[in-house]
Amino acid sequence: MRCHVDMLTPEEKWYFDHHGFLILRKVVPEQDIDNMIALGQKWHSMKLGDLPKPLTSTADTHPDYSPTIARWINNIQYGDQVFQKLVLNSEIMRVIISLTKGRPTLVDTALTRNTVESDDINFHASGMDYAVCEGELYAGFLNAAISLVDVPDGTGFVCLIGSHKRNFSVPNNISIYQGPPTVINVPVDAGDCIVFTEALYHGARRWTEDYPRMTIFNRYMGNHSGGSPIEPYKHLISNQVYELEQPSDKQVQKEIVRHVVSEFG
Repeated sequence: MRCHVDMLTPEEKWYFDHHGFLILRKVVPEQDIDNMIALGQKWHSMKLGDLPKPLTSTADTHPDYSPTIARWINNIQYGDQVFQKLVLNSEIMRVIISLTKGRPTLVDTALTRNTVESDDINFHASGMDYAVCEGELYAGFLNAAISLVDVPDGTGFVCLIGSHKRNFSVPNNISIYQGPPTVINVPVDAGDCIVFTEALYHGARRWTEDYPRMTIFNRYMGNHSGGSPIEPYKHLISNQVYELEQPSDKQVQKEIVRHVVSEFG
């Protein structure tokens, strides 16, 4: 089955191609934000072994990570339906589906907590899987970063605009604390989402506020053959989420794609 899956406006295409990200404002209801914050506070107060299965924290288990790295909880969609609702969010998926040419696979979820004690996150990127062909954009590895709190100017997400199309290595002297036009900082409000390609050099400045920064990172890949639902716990997620975690199939359109295309088409 074939259908038109490019649901981006001309302005969004230009912005994403130029910047490497899009900002989606107020895409999460306030009640959902409150529920996710409450669950995040509960889970982040637990030790690794006390988290409800299959939730885990790779921040706790990696031997090379700093003890003051911002902690994250993985597999959150298995922990509560509010996180399943988020990975299927129509406004976010409109962008994800468009940028993966209709073949998205959910490959990771994480709820991250930053405090004033947490480390900076220096510039990093993954691969160069970005292209434009016949007026349509393709990004093979996407991150949807949903903020559950207000993130003021001067802290949080930073990036090197256009670095997803780089032809040269980033100089070693480029810092996350440099200013525009080279480095930009993107303040957001609770309920906003930044969708960016992992090919973009991005990072995060140290948190400065007296409340924790809580961010959900949902990662999607396009035309991906290695989807991996956690089979022993599939009963904890909906059929749509389970299918979204499955490998992409060029011949079969996923339910979430059909749903979003019909909603916006």
